[in-house]
Amino acid sequence: MDRRVKRTRNLLGKALLELVQEKKYDQITIQEITDRADLNRATFYLHYGSKEELLADSLEEYFDALVAQIASKTMNKPIWENPEADALVYTHVAEHADLYRVLLGENGMGYVINRIIDYIARFSELQLRAGLGTVEPDIPIAIMARHVAGSIYALITWWLMNDMPYTPLQMAEMSTRLCVTGTVPIAQT
Repeated sequence: MDRRVKRTRNLLGKALLELVQEKKYDQITIQEITDRADLNRATFYLHYGSKEELLADSLEEYFDALVAQIASKTMNKPIWENPEADALVYTHVAEHADLYRVLLGENGMGYVINRIIDYIARFSELQLRAGLGTVEPDIPIAIMARHVAGSIYALITWWLMNDMPYTPLQMAEMSTRLCVTGTVPIAQT
C-alpha cells in the first residue's frame, strides 16, 4: 500500500477510535471523523464506503498486531490449547478495555461484531487445518473455528461488561479449559 494511502487511513482510523471513546458510535458522523483527522470529507470516501468499514479496518490492524504477537510466542500451539496465547488476548483486551467496552457493549455494532468473530475464526481455521493435517474431523473445520471464535468473543464481552473480575491469566486458563475439555466434563467435576 502506498505510504500516503496508509497515512490517510491511519489518520481516519485514529480519529474514529478516539471519537468512539468519547460518544456513542451511532452519533459519530463522517464529518466529525474527517474534522478530527484534519482531512476533507471527499478523502474519506476515496478510502471507505462507510464508518463501519473504517472501524472494522482499523480494528483489524489491532488484531494483526495481536496475532503476530501470538504467533511469535506460542510455539505453534493452537490458541485454544494454549493459555499463553489466551493470556495475550486477554492482556490485549485489558490494555484497550475502554475501546472494547464501547464496541462490545450495549451500543456496539453488529457489523463490527461479525467482523471480529470472522477474523478470529479465520485465524482459528488456519491453526486447525495445520494441526489436523490430512485428517477430516466429523465436524467441519469451519464450524469448529467459528465455535472457538464465538467462545472467545463471548467470554471477552462478559469479562469487560463485568469489570474484568478475573486477571487475564485466569481468563486465559478458563477459556483454554473450556475449549480443550468442553463445558459438560468441567461441570461434572
